[in-house]
Amino acid sequence: MKKLFFFLLLYTLTNICCQEQVENKETLWTVAWSPDGKYIATGGNQDVLKVFDAKTFELLNTYPVPGVQLSRLKWHPSKNLLAVITQGRTFKAKILDLDTGKWRELQDLESGFRALDWNHTGELLAVSELEDAVSVYTMHGSRVSRFLADSKGVAGLDWHPSKNIMVTVGDQIGIYTHLGDTINAFLPRNEETLVLCVEWHTSGDFFAVGDYGLLENKVSDKDKLLQFWNSDGKKLHEIKPKKAEYRNIRWNPDGERLASASDALRIWSLAGELIAESASANDYLWGVDWSPDGKFIVTSSSEGKIALWDKNANLLRTIE
Repeated sequence: MKKLFFFLLLYTLTNICCQEQVENKETLWTVAWSPDGKYIATGGNQDVLKVFDAKTFELLNTYPVPGVQLSRLKWHPSKNLLAVITQGRTFKAKILDLDTGKWRELQDLESGFRALDWNHTGELLAVSELEDAVSVYTMHGSRVSRFLADSKGVAGLDWHPSKNIMVTVGDQIGIYTHLGDTINAFLPRNEETLVLCVEWHTSGDFFAVGDYGLLENKVSDKDKLLQFWNSDGKKLHEIKPKKAEYRNIRWNPDGERLASASDALRIWSLAGELIAESASANDYLWGVDWSPDGKFIVTSSSEGKIALWDKNANLLRTIE
């Protein structure tokens, strides 16, 4: 019964923008800056994947993804490839070759959910399936492995910056090899919670996770946590609760600052101290990413807005 409740919460979480808002057809769940700095890609409930010029912010192209929620997208570290995952059994997850405009299918993928990432070399792509599995593929779409990572659902995953191991989050925090061998698994709290996002630090020595709060306090605004852990399961820092759940987090290129998307854009230090914070708003943030030079941040929101910020969370412009 608890597993069913947890899974339903995990599934419906991305169908709401916050406790007071219903699903918005304009919501953009994810945004990513290409490693070469040339492009910004975003998607969500709008039935299209959009690619912008990162210097002029001109819309360069759109790619149809009808009838699904585009949960997350990730650029290949060195090639003009964009991996996309959706919550659905039709489109599921695919790799877009932007040079040809063609999609690559992923072999025998049963479903898609919301976790997706390339490994550090770009040779492997990991995706989470609708409930408890993670599948690993080559960049050409051939399956390498499939394993059960979290019995209650995988909401986020991230590859280590220099090793072929990944951390997954959901009900628990798990660390696995690319073949699914368990390195470590532990609970982030004594009470039941849902961890939404995870990001290894650039050093590979630890990672940050952001959560939804305690499941028994679904309307509370005082139990959302950002935590730093090492792979041995030692908690390094725990940041005081904020108003809304942490939807996405990203370290800047030199690893000195962590950006979090929630009711506001917040910038944190290595020690978990708040460096900068934008004004809170009813238009909650979902996607967040840094420019490759670390000077700017891009976010996407529940109302379909794409915003550009400086590294101190000052709003510079919105992208139409």
